[in-house]
Amino acid sequence: MATTLGDNALALSTVQKWAAEFKRGRENLEDDLRGGRPATATTQENNDRIHHIVMDERRLTVNQMANTVSISRERIENILHKELEMSKVSARWVPRLLTSDQKYTRLVMSEVNLTLFEVDPVSFLERFFAQDECWIYHFEPETKWQSTQWKRPSSPAPKKAKVVSSAGKVMASVFWDANGIKIHFNL
Repeated sequence: MATTLGDNALALSTVQKWAAEFKRGRENLEDDLRGGRPATATTQENNDRIHHIVMDERRLTVNQMANTVSISRERIENILHKELEMSKVSARWVPRLLTSDQKYTRLVMSEVNLTLFEVDPVSFLERFFAQDECWIYHFEPETKWQSTQWKRPSSPAPKKAKVVSSAGKVMASVFWDANGIKIHFNL
């Protein structure tokens, strides 16, 4: 064999091992399945487990998921980004989350005001006396990093409403008309 195959010849011990295997009844050359840790952690089972974990709690970190599933951070990141096509993004801040009825009411009022403005633009603005108020809170709001969560490219960006705290707040109110601010006070 060494003369015919040269450097590609099998070692004598390997030939003896395979000869013994065939004498015991082995009929194929494929390796037997071995127990223990799989060659890769990117399996359909792990993909499903990670997907289920993320859908239950979108704010988990990669380290928290790795500890839960007992596979490496790198495998978790590979599953999230390449297999599940997810990325972690911050929620977009909006002043308030309105109901459908509130949105419809604002639409109707805006259309009425636009019609009045088109009839007489100058006197339209002079007729209004407006007031606005805002609660100013004395607490530490959630940071942008704390609000990040996992999402797919096709799903909409998460939103969060302005945080309402029951204590530690002051209300600022402002009144004005077309000529400017009339009165400003805090309660």
